[in-house]
Amino acid sequence: MKKKNEESKSKNEVHLHPDHKVPVTRRDFLATGLMGISTIALTSGSSALLSSSNVFGAAMCGPSNLLCGNVPFLCLDGVGGMNIAGGNVIVGFDQNQQQEEFGHNVVSDFRRLGIADNYHPSKSGMINSTYGLKFHSTSGILEGLEEVLAPRIGDTKDLREYVDGILLCAVTADDTNGNPTNTTYMAQKVGAKGDLVQLVGTSGSVSGGNSAAPSDQVNLTLKPSQLANFKSSESLLSIGNNIMAAGGLNAFGNGGGTRMKRFMEIISRGGASQLNDIRRSPAMSAEVDKYLTRQSGTLGVFDKFSPAALNPMTNPADGAVIAKVYDTTLNAVDQRVANILNLLTKRIAGAATIEIGGCDYHNGSASAGHASDKTIGRNMGLAIRMAAERNQPIFMHLFTDGGVTGDAAGQVDPDFPTRTVWRSDDGVRSAAVMLVFHPNRKRTNVGDNEHSNFLINGKTRQIGWYKIAGGTAIDSHSLANNVSKLWIAVILNYMATLVDSTDDEKIVYEVGERFKEQFGAILPPDWKELIRLRSLIAA
Repeated sequence: MKKKNEESKSKNEVHLHPDHKVPVTRRDFLATGLMGISTIALTSGSSALLSSSNVFGAAMCGPSNLLCGNVPFLCLDGVGGMNIAGGNVIVGFDQNQQQEEFGHNVVSDFRRLGIADNYHPSKSGMINSTYGLKFHSTSGILEGLEEVLAPRIGDTKDLREYVDGILLCAVTADDTNGNPTNTTYMAQKVGAKGDLVQLVGTSGSVSGGNSAAPSDQVNLTLKPSQLANFKSSESLLSIGNNIMAAGGLNAFGNGGGTRMKRFMEIISRGGASQLNDIRRSPAMSAEVDKYLTRQSGTLGVFDKFSPAALNPMTNPADGAVIAKVYDTTLNAVDQRVANILNLLTKRIAGAATIEIGGCDYHNGSASAGHASDKTIGRNMGLAIRMAAERNQPIFMHLFTDGGVTGDAAGQVDPDFPTRTVWRSDDGVRSAAVMLVFHPNRKRTNVGDNEHSNFLINGKTRQIGWYKIAGGTAIDSHSLANNVSKLWIAVILNYMATLVDSTDDEKIVYEVGERFKEQFGAILPPDWKELIRLRSLIAA
């Protein structure tokens, strides 16, 4: 790896990686951070209105079913293989170790995880427990969270005290969007239900992000709607620009929603001859054909939603919430994320994916990676603030494709002396994080500092562990080296947050029964040990 060019120290510069080919694909550009929101475009016909993805009731509820919550679900997709365990979230080494046990104080292991020797977790002040889940005090994710969630003037409570999370140690393949780590389809299936649209994302891919969703869990009728900015949310209720325009139904004028509903009622009830007459209009035929349906309840969306109400720029109430949460002028990337968080926390959408580019940051420095990590933490913090404004809980799943390794000899970045420089891809040193927030449940410690009221009694915040002179111990749990099934651990924990019970045994039992009903008999033998989180809906 060549030494970083002195002229490339500007923190605003995009960093290309010397040991990678010149970026040519969308994935390459995302990994380097070269693709911004301004490059994403939506087609005029983009819509989810009258497909089967629209109108769903609450999650599975019944007299013998305790799993009946609906908690918004957010995936954060770190594109390129970022560091999660060690440099961001403290990780324990060896079986039965907890986060704060630092792998028997072995310095070399934490060099590989990005931590300079003088900032080893055993040093005073190097562990931050502000969010329950333990972060390294120099973590970029932590810095981003703090930037957003540190109490502001006018805050009635410290939102950081209502958060907790868990670390999942697992191997993922390097630099490939083939890792089936996106979990939105499965989350929607068990509880993340939207009132209008089920899945949204920042990409037009099948997953809504960079990394894939498990192919056997994909339901193409729920394919995520791609959202680029505030105006693009209008397309969630679009029946085509030509029909909606002022010369047609004037959908944005007074009574536009009523006119749209009446129009679709006529279309859905029309006979063959009437439909053929409509299809003769070149401006209308293709658009009308897409939305013909007799699905019960579909037309009711027009009573509840309108294009203008879905766009925060034309909805003063939503605009005020976003302005309060962001407390700054929104750039294009912020607007994309804010739009998704607005829809998610209003439960207009059920589950969402946000891509964060620039995470393939092994370029012989540390500062570029820290900036990407901070962006992720900031987006997590913004999701929490938005949920708090709406008095909603939220579940977040952060994952990445692969990982990175720091300099084994401990060379630090002179511009960022808390970190060793990142040298190469390293999927063995990969991990994922699940973070939860409840606006009305303050985190309280139970017993020692490793447990809280967000966790199943007796369980720690770490699933699996790292091994000395290595990364993830592939025998530390059944999914540690099985990326195609890694989603099971995430969904088990998400389901646990949806069980309407405070009894840990009931939570685990209910999750197991409902999981088998929804996904079949694919539970691994240690599935109970994978469940760490507790209900977010029980009183």
